[in-house]
Amino acid sequence: MAVFLSEDWIAELARVGGGLSATEGVSMSIQHEIAGAPDGKVRFHLVWTDGVLTEAALGKIADPDISVQAKAPEALKILHGEMSPDVGYMQGRLKVDGDHRRLMIDLRDWRASEAYRALWSHMADFTD
Repeated sequence: MAVFLSEDWIAELARVGGGLSATEGVSMSIQHEIAGAPDGKVRFHLVWTDGVLTEAALGKIADPDISVQAKAPEALKILHGEMSPDVGYMQGRLKVDGDHRRLMIDLRDWRASEAYRALWSHMADFTD
């Protein structure tokens, strides 16, 4: 178990996400900014290469394809499956900049895949 958005949490995300099966064409970099986390605002980034998480780290990444902003309570609701990212986006609780159409629409089937959902379910269970 780890504190949401801590270094241990990010490391577990990298470990498990790095073991996903490849999905051709699912490549992007995403900058996340979560406000109101236990240690204040947390920035982390993810790099997906053909559906495999090839990088997950705290901090910023230069020129991300997509930037996501949320408050910690909303991010946790999404993580725990209590709110879908689509609903969060449409309600203004989740801000997506950059190629949001690609993430929210074009890759909807990938985000709904069993492997992708299992990753985030694991991360929810791994969260204190």
